[in-house]
Amino acid sequence: MQCPGVMLSCLLLSVGCLVSPVSADTSRERVALFLSGQDCPSLRRTIAAELAQVPGVTAVDLDSVHDHALVDVVIGMVAADALLAAARRGVSTGAHCQVEIMRSCISASPSPAYH
Repeated sequence: MQCPGVMLSCLLLSVGCLVSPVSADTSRERVALFLSGQDCPSLRRTIAAELAQVPGVTAVDLDSVHDHALVDVVIGMVAADALLAAARRGVSTGAHCQVEIMRSCISASPSPAYH
């Protein structure tokens, strides 16, 4: 039994993928904050709310990586230290939750051809 409707849909999807270029958004970057301490799980939403108020923040993801806040920002609009300060405002006095900027252990300079 043939299903021409399904075959046509697959063909259209394939053609659509071929003619629709995939483009990376180079105007944004992701900053990872590490959250450590016994009180961090209960403060995650408060920390996310503080981060979301920083101008230049486009998204805050608390669910993809355990004990981390992944913050998407517009390049050049916000410094990592501003994100750190905002996240720390979300930690109540006396709470056991440390927030740190994750620094990559792998770094590379752009190729001279791309300067």
